Amino acid sequence: MLRQPIQRLRAHPMFPELAKFAVVGGTAYTSDVILFNILLTQADLGPLSAKAISLCLSIVVAFIGNRYWTYGERNGGEAASEVSRQGLFFVAITLVGMSIQLAFLGFSHYVLDFTSRLADNISGNLVGMGVATIFRFWGYRTWVFRHQPAAAEDAELPAQASSEPVAPGASGTDEDPAPDEVLEHSRRH
Repeated sequence: MLRQPIQRLRAHPMFPELAKFAVVGGTAYTSDVILFNILLTQADLGPLSAKAISLCLSIVVAFIGNRYWTYGERNGGEAASEVSRQGLFFVAITLVGMSIQLAFLGFSHYVLDFTSRLADNISGNLVGMGVATIFRFWGYRTWVFRHQPAAAEDAELPAQASSEPVAPGASGTDEDPAPDEVLEHSRRH
């Protein structure tokens, strides 16, 4: 009964990316929840301070895992400028995600007055994390680890970008021109 939907999911082209993102996210999430609860119970910090600190650790874990594993083929090289760009965008998107989590936690704790450790964990680590995860997945794949076209795709772009049509027979025959002839024609014009 579940076999067919699972096979369909595994056949989806985004499945490997989603699976890796889930593993990295799960690891970062685990480090976040463990440190949050330690800080909340042992360091005598308030819930927002404890969550902000624990999220900082999870940001580092998530960046390393996503940069080198989830989006390793997209990382755009090891140039310092590219790593800096990715790091800057990663932190910006993560801070928005962190704000989402803190908003859920703060609203639950201070507005709704749900002040138990269980309520803090549900609002910050379940609901807030769920909403923030959807945002982060979209943001990381769209802005941070953008798809870098392969060299072969780069070579084809000028021919595809040409808006001038090549008429059949332009190559001296009545047949459609060969791809090399179309490329040569687009370079001359």
